[in-house]
This record gives sequence, C-alpha cells and structure tokens, in this order.
Amino acid sequence: MKQSIKFLFFIFMSVSSLFAQTKKRVACIGDSVTKGYNLANGKSYPSQLQELLGEGFLVGNFGKNGATLLEKGHNPYLKSEELNDALEFSPDIVVISLGLNDTDPRNWPNYKLDFTRDYYKLISLFKQHNPNIEIYVCQMTPIFSGHARFLSGTRDWYNQIQKNIEDIAILNNYRLIDNKTPLASRIDLFDDYLHPNEEGAKLLAENVWKHIVPVRQKLSVSNTIGSNMVLQRDEKVSIYGKASSKEAVILELENKTYSTQADELGNWEVGINPHSAGGPYLIKIKTEQDSILLENILFGDVYLASGQSNMAFPLKFAKNSEPLIRNAGLNNQIRIFKSRNLVETNNSEWSADVLKKVNDLEFFTGSWETLNAENSSNFSAIAYSFALDIHQDSKVPVGIIELAVGGSNTESWISRECLEGDDLLAGYIHTWRKSDFIQDFCKERAGVNLKRSSIKHQRHPYDPSYNFEAGLVKWKNTNIKAVLWYQGESNAHNVELHEQLFKTLVHSWRKNFAESGNVKDKLPFYVVQLSSIDRPSWPYFRDSQRLLCSEIPNVYMAVSSDLGDSLDVHPKDKIPIGIRLSNLVKKHEFGKNINSDTPQSIRAYPIKDNLFVIEFNNAKNIRVLDGKEALGFQGMDNNGDLEELHVKEIKGNKVVLFNPKSLSKIYYGYQPFTRANLVNEESVPVSTFSIKN
Repeated sequence: MKQSIKFLFFIFMSVSSLFAQTKKRVACIGDSVTKGYNLANGKSYPSQLQELLGEGFLVGNFGKNGATLLEKGHNPYLKSEELNDALEFSPDIVVISLGLNDTDPRNWPNYKLDFTRDYYKLISLFKQHNPNIEIYVCQMTPIFSGHARFLSGTRDWYNQIQKNIEDIAILNNYRLIDNKTPLASRIDLFDDYLHPNEEGAKLLAENVWKHIVPVRQKLSVSNTIGSNMVLQRDEKVSIYGKASSKEAVILELENKTYSTQADELGNWEVGINPHSAGGPYLIKIKTEQDSILLENILFGDVYLASGQSNMAFPLKFAKNSEPLIRNAGLNNQIRIFKSRNLVETNNSEWSADVLKKVNDLEFFTGSWETLNAENSSNFSAIAYSFALDIHQDSKVPVGIIELAVGGSNTESWISRECLEGDDLLAGYIHTWRKSDFIQDFCKERAGVNLKRSSIKHQRHPYDPSYNFEAGLVKWKNTNIKAVLWYQGESNAHNVELHEQLFKTLVHSWRKNFAESGNVKDKLPFYVVQLSSIDRPSWPYFRDSQRLLCSEIPNVYMAVSSDLGDSLDVHPKDKIPIGIRLSNLVKKHEFGKNINSDTPQSIRAYPIKDNLFVIEFNNAKNIRVLDGKEALGFQGMDNNGDLEELHVKEIKGNKVVLFNPKSLSKIYYGYQPFTRANLVNEESVPVSTFSIKN
C-alpha cells in the first residue's frame, strides 16, 4: 500500500513538474517595492501579477530589500542570492525594477557612470541562460517629497536615473514599462513616500500585466470628448481614447478618413486637420468590433474657466441673471462643460465611499451640453456671461469648460512635478494639513471633511496638486484658446507665498498643455483680481495680483473690487466681471482697439503748490464713476500715519492730487472694502495700487 502511495506521489510530482515547465515563467527582479516591503504574504506586486496572468504563467518574486542596480552600490543586486535564484528559475520573461536605492548619496554621486554598464551586465546574465528571453525594463515607482533624502539629492538623481533607464530600453529595443505614471498621483498609497501599500502594489501589478498580455477592451473616447462639444478652430486638434492593444482605429469627419493604431496599452489618438469655425458635424469612430458616433460637433473657440467658489458661483444666484437664463435655449452656438464636483467642501464629514472616490481621483464628472435654462442657471455666472459676450462679438461658436472647487487653494491646482521641483514648496506640500503655509480655513475645513479617514495621506481638493491630478490633466490633449482664472481667497493670508505659487501655477499649466503639442507655450491667462471685503490682507493681495499680471507675459487682469460686498466673500454682481474678461480677450486675442486693461500708474511726480500728479496708461481719459467725488486715495507720511488725499482735478489720463505735506507712499483702493471709483473711458476700473512718493 505504501509503495502504491509513493508511486502515485511520484507520478503527481512528475506531472506537476512537467505542467510547470509548460508555463511561461516570469522573474520579477527588484528592490523592496518588488519584494513587498510591509505587505502581507500574497500581496506583493509579483503575487498579484500571478493572479492577473493566471494558470498559463508562473511568476517568481526575486526582490531584495535595499538592493541597488549599481554593482559598487551599498547593496548590489548583482552580488545577491536573489539573483542566483532568479537565474536558476530559468525565466522566459524578466521584469527589472531597480534604481530607487541608487538615489542614495552613497551610490549615484560616486558611481553613476557605471549604471548603464551594470544594467547590461544584469541583462546579459539572463540572456546567457536563455537567448530568447523577453526583457522588460521598468522605470521606477515614485519617490514623494516627504522622503527624508528628497531635497538632499534624491529628487535630482531620481530623474537622472529615470532617463538612463529609458535610454537603455530604447537603444536596445527592450520593452519599457513606465511604473511611475500610474502611481505618481497616488500619494495616498505611499505612507512612507517610497513603498506602495497593497492597493498600490495592485496598480503596479496591473500596469506590468498590461504590458505582458495584450489589452482587450471596448472602443471608447476620453470623457472630455463627446457629442455637442466644441473643438478649437484653425488648429490641429486631437480625438483620443481607448481600444484593444494594437487595434486599428478609423475616424471619419466631413468625408475625410483618419486612421491610427492603438498602442500596446490600448491608447489611441487621431490628429484632425485645422477647421475654420462652423458646424455642426458628425464624427464617426470605429474599430473592427465597435463604433462611436459623435453628433452636433462645432469648431470654434474653447476656453477653460477655473478657480474657487467665485468662479463656480452659479448664474442663478447672480444679479440681473434672469434674462440670460430665460433666453439660454435660443443659442445653439455656445456649448458648456460643467465639471461637477463629487461632493461640496462644506462643513460636514465625508462618508467612507466619498473618501475612497476622492483618493481614486474620481472627483470631477461632466459632459458637453447644449444650453437650456436649467444647465445655464447652474453654470458659472462669470464663465457664462463671458461666453455669451465673446460669442456676440466674434460670431464664432464658443465652448466653455468650468473646472472649479469652492475654497480651493493655489497649491491644489499645480502639478506635483512643479511643486516638488521647488525647494520651498516641496518642503511643506506633504504635511499640508499642519503647515502654516496653508491657510487655516483650508486646514480646518479639510479636517472636518476627512474626520472619518484613517489614511495617512488621505486626499482632498485642498491637498496640493489634487485638482490638477484629478481634473486638469483630463484636458491635457484639448486645445484651448485661453484660461479664465478667479482664485486667491484661500491664499490671501500670505501674499509673498502666493506670488511664488501663482508663477508656478502658470508655468505648470503652460507646461501641461504644451507637452500635448496642442497649445503654445504662452497660453494666455485672464485673471480676476480679488474683490473688496473687510479682510485686512486683501488690499495687499490685490496690489500683488496687479504686479504679477504685469510681470508675467500673456497674463491679463480684470478688476472686481468695485463690485465687492463688505460682508460677503461671494458678491452677486458677477455678469460685469464676465464681460470685463471678454473685453480683455477681444483686445489681446482678437486685436480689438479698446482700452480693456486696467489703468496703471506709469509716472508720479510732485508739482508746485503742494500738488502731485499721477499719470496712467490704458486710458485716454480718467473719470469718476457716475460723476461723483473721486474716492480712494490715501497718503502715508514719514511717521507712518495715513490720511485721506483729495483730487484737485483730472486732465485726460492725469490725476492731480492735493499733497499737503511730504509723503512716503501714496495708496489707491487700499481699504479692504474700497469705494475707490476711478475708471477709464471704457469704464474699466483703476486697480488697487501703491507708489512711492
């Protein structure tokens, strides 16, 4: 009986061994991320890759904690037992994920010139065992700015190593796997800023799996694309989406056929030749198995309206909005895309389901719509009135995208790459809920919203880079004519920091759109200056915005301080602001000869009899609104005392002030809630400003 059992066991093991040999063997080479640092058994990325690949594959985990690719590094994989085990495994496929530990100052600064040679040496060892082995070279998973060595060198060396890995793959025709992009916006999955948790390992496994096994999925387009959309006129534009790996995709528009092939991950993109303004058109997209019909498409001008609650302020609550809402359905040449927020950032605790969706970046949803009374009433009052006015003037279709979050700070709208590339910003973004750089309101409100979360890096729309990662990147391949921007209320506590942040934001957005090849590097920004309210820092902030918009090329500012409310951060007189933005676009994008820019002081000088002259540009004639007494001027003497200054007369673009004694500075519109009332001949208000005497 015992002999029979032994014989059966021998047969079972022989069959099992033979069956295992018929499987395709995958060796996962790497460091602690591959090994599965701090993960339960069966939860490392190779283990989860085995589940995805199924019975036809045998996956081996040969990760080594702390391993370096560099042979002279402090813990070289080339000298490890794990490498010997991997070679004995006789893989058909090898997936190499090394480099993170080479960013250590003991390694990269000293031995960087050896990296390519050592990488080839590692690959050659596997090729000696199997000349037909498939080589997959992985770019590294992210290292976030909270990592202890991030600013002391890791950030810069990480980028150098990533480029080196990419070059190795391209020059030798190895399969390159980008393991950074799928995880770069998921700091919530990296408690220690370096090692992904179980869910992060799952995303990593899925990313590798999609490269090994061809992707099979239905034809689809990006959720920024759909029927009723407007495409930017007079430029080559892109339609893009998903299909099966290497599947042929055909697009038909106006009797012209475009064709492309999806890449190995199923991503496809078709470039459409420039079209003049017009429509409507049909776009048909098809593969061998599926088809999509996009209807009622227009070519015109596309604008992106973004910021915080004053940009999101709906038309139905705006002053004098009733006629606009009532007549909305009569205009088929304006199309809107409202990016609806998953949840409002009001003073309430969010549920577990909402918290999970926020972490998964599922915060914004929407689609292109034709106008009707309901959707126009809920759309941004500023964006809607802008679109209506610019369309009436240009006579071309207008597409307007609303992407705004109430209370959001500037940091939340900047790419992580740009934040982490700045030493100051990188130093606090990972601890934003405790940092003094973040306004108290943002920290306190997020604390309420996130009260039920136990995740260390739980995401939130006030989290640095969140709105960029969850919202703006969806529009990366969309051609837009200009950005409309109204934000700053949640950064008014630190004027100097905002100056740095806003410059970074403009650079970040221009870089994002320029990388797609669809928008010029000087993407225009049309900024709404903060309104007036009884908040002490706001005059300084308004003046800072004025200077920023004068300093940064292709950034223009619309004043709103004359339409403020002393007690309400959301003044209701929004329609004139949309029209002011429209007038700026008419001048700077369409060349219309109007003085739509706010008048700026270009010369200031004393004259006889204690009089002082301020001369303005962007004005042929300065006047007092409604013919009342000129208000808003103050002077500071050498002792720091402020007193009201009176206007003697206005001559053309010159304002003459009484100057009763020596003044160190002159201010205009510097009360938090200002009643300053000077405008130019186009009724454009003079901005808050300060000048030295």
